[in-house]
Amino acid sequence: MTGKENILSQQNPILKVIASLILVLISSIISIEKFFIIFAFTLIYMIISPNIYIRWLKTIIKIIPFFISIFVFGILFQIYFPVQCFLSLRIIHLLLISVYLSETSSIYSIINGNKNQDSGFWFKCKFLIIAIVHFIPILTVKFNDKRRKHKSIIDIIVLSMEDSFKEIHNVEKAVFDKVVINKKAVKVSIWSDIYLSLLAIVPGILMFIHIN
Repeated sequence: MTGKENILSQQNPILKVIASLILVLISSIISIEKFFIIFAFTLIYMIISPNIYIRWLKTIIKIIPFFISIFVFGILFQIYFPVQCFLSLRIIHLLLISVYLSETSSIYSIINGNKNQDSGFWFKCKFLIIAIVHFIPILTVKFNDKRRKHKSIIDIIVLSMEDSFKEIHNVEKAVFDKVVINKKAVKVSIWSDIYLSLLAIVPGILMFIHIN
């Protein structure tokens, strides 16, 4: 089962963001005993998409220097070692949720949802958002190119903007394809959203359960 076919990718992207925020909020305020349970639940929840674990571990490896700095500052400011470990675990859990969102959804899946219910205003907003997503990389490339050829920051900005605006027609066409022509949005099913609800319901119930 590929990332595009599994139940996590079929979940409603907007509800997915909301459920993830609820999970992050709950895991930030509960006790350490309950946090370990939620951490384990989250790990089991993602088992449908093993690629999430791979991406998550790669992300952790990349920010190992950040965790080292946490422990160094903990030593300097005499912060208890268990507190430092708990903070690191919370960050690692947050990374897992972030990878889950990035691996199973995209800005296009969020924007392309509920097309039949679009108003004229929302259509324009979607068009603008996708246009910005396409335009920023173009502007960045042009800016870096002009920076190598010119010294004046004003010249660099003006020339890079001029070259970027020449690409507006191509950007407009790409955005139009994304918003209008490409109607094949990510498949969403009721079972995937039921499964999604567990991501918020289980931690919510656990928050009110007393653990000795």
